[in-house]
Amino acid sequence: MASIDYEPKLLALLSTSIFLSCIFVSCTGLVAALDDSALLASEGKALLESGWWSDYSNLTSHRCKWTGIVCDRAGSITEISPPPEFLKVGNKFGKMNFSCFSNLVRLHLPNHELSGSIPPQISILPQLRYLNLSSNNLAGELPSSLGNLSRLVELDFSSNNFINSIPPELGNLKNLEILDASNNRLNGPIPRTMGSLAKLRSLILSRNAINGFIPLEIGNLTNLKDLQLISNILVGSIPSTIGFLSDLTNLDLSFNGINGSIPLQIGNLTNLEHLDLSSNILAGSIPSTFGLLSNLILLHLFDNQINGSISSEIGNLTNLCRLFLRGNKITGSIPISLGNLRNLTFLDLSNNQIIGSIALKIRNLTNLEELHLSSNNISGSVPTILGSLLNLKKLDLCRNQINGSIPLEIQNLTNLEELCLNSNNFSGSIPFMLGSLTNLKKLDLSRNQINGSIASSLKNCKYLTYLDLSHSNLSGQIPSQLYNLPSLSYVNFGYNNLSGSVPLQLPQPFDVSFTCDSLHGQRTNSPEIFQATAFEGNKDLHPDFSRCPSIYPPPSKTYLLPSKDNRIIHSIKIFLPITTISLCLVSRMLLSVSMQGYPT
Repeated sequence: MASIDYEPKLLALLSTSIFLSCIFVSCTGLVAALDDSALLASEGKALLESGWWSDYSNLTSHRCKWTGIVCDRAGSITEISPPPEFLKVGNKFGKMNFSCFSNLVRLHLPNHELSGSIPPQISILPQLRYLNLSSNNLAGELPSSLGNLSRLVELDFSSNNFINSIPPELGNLKNLEILDASNNRLNGPIPRTMGSLAKLRSLILSRNAINGFIPLEIGNLTNLKDLQLISNILVGSIPSTIGFLSDLTNLDLSFNGINGSIPLQIGNLTNLEHLDLSSNILAGSIPSTFGLLSNLILLHLFDNQINGSISSEIGNLTNLCRLFLRGNKITGSIPISLGNLRNLTFLDLSNNQIIGSIALKIRNLTNLEELHLSSNNISGSVPTILGSLLNLKKLDLCRNQINGSIPLEIQNLTNLEELCLNSNNFSGSIPFMLGSLTNLKKLDLSRNQINGSIASSLKNCKYLTYLDLSHSNLSGQIPSQLYNLPSLSYVNFGYNNLSGSVPLQLPQPFDVSFTCDSLHGQRTNSPEIFQATAFEGNKDLHPDFSRCPSIYPPPSKTYLLPSKDNRIIHSIKIFLPITTISLCLVSRMLLSVSMQGYPT
């Protein structure tokens, strides 16, 4: 009976509980709805007050359809990325109240002519994952509060004017995958806290004034694929821990002050495709472990102090397209294994101390577009097999000890744009078939022992802008067609044995502007007559007087061109003796007559 008495009370209590719960849920939903409504209203107000879209629309109720605005299902803004060609934010950047956008995931404002500093409200956006403020005019220091953006995946503020050091707090961004701070005015060292960014795939700090050492902690970034520290003031050696970055595909430390030797551990980076250590102070030899980098496409080690010979293991890099080793102290000969690099398009070994002849295996490099071997101690003749490199556009063998004649097979290189053979010991004549290289823009055969005449076929090289045939043993006349090459901006025929006449008027770059009158009184074979012109130092060249008036006789080696003063002197020399004799005869006649007048 007691349980029966309590049943109505229990039912009443249960009903009351359910009723109160419903009221609570309804109130909570109402509060949430009110919060959402307030959030949307604040977002709309922030957009309106910013003035970014003032030329487009003031109807914030339609904001989710505005260009560069993306909303979620509730109508809250998740992305602000107006295209710069649609509108330029410019100096309105600071007018946006970013704190109103609590659901913002992406803020993308590159190339918007933004100025001032980064607004502090950006650092409190809890959902922000992508922040791109690149290519603007932002300045000042990077706020340390950026380290609060714990969800951030991508941070790009490259190409601005930020100063001072990188805040260590950026090491708190544990989800960060891309960090680009290049092209600013940042200084100070790379924070060691960068080693905490375990998810980082790309770190680009190029073209700043960052100094100090590369921190050992860089080896902790085992997911890193792209590391670029180009054009800073980094010193010290390359840390061996860099060998832990096994996923790395691009490593560029060029244009710094890094010294020491290249660590052997770089051979562990078997996924590496681009390796650029150029323009540093690196010494020692090229590690043989480079032969393990079978995926390498680009290898730039130029302008260092690397010594020793090129190891034969270089032939293992069969995917290599660009090999630049110029400006070092490399010795020995060109390895035969270099002929294995059939994908090579650019090869530059210039400005070293390489000896021996040009390896015949180089004929295998049929994709080669540029071959630079200048300023070495290479000897022997140019192998005829160079004529099989049909894709070659630039061939530079200058400043070596190469001898023999210029091979006729060079005529096969119809894509050639630059041919530089100057400062060698070439002999023989200029091949007539050079005129078939109609794409040639630069031809330098100067400072050799080349003889014979200048090939008139060079008139076919209509794109020629640079022609230097000076300081050789060329003879004969200069083909008149060469004076009419339309693109020529530099020419030098100086210090040969050329003969014949030169037109009185020639345009740049020949630097000849004479008139018949301007040459009066000058010896036509005088060395000074063509001084500071393209014809200097050819003693048998003379100006062309064929179009001058007949009063000017043809030049000879001893003929003094008549001037007004010279004509007077010449007349005196002729008439003075005649006058003197005549006076003497008249005097005698007068004396004889006078004598007859006196008595004997």
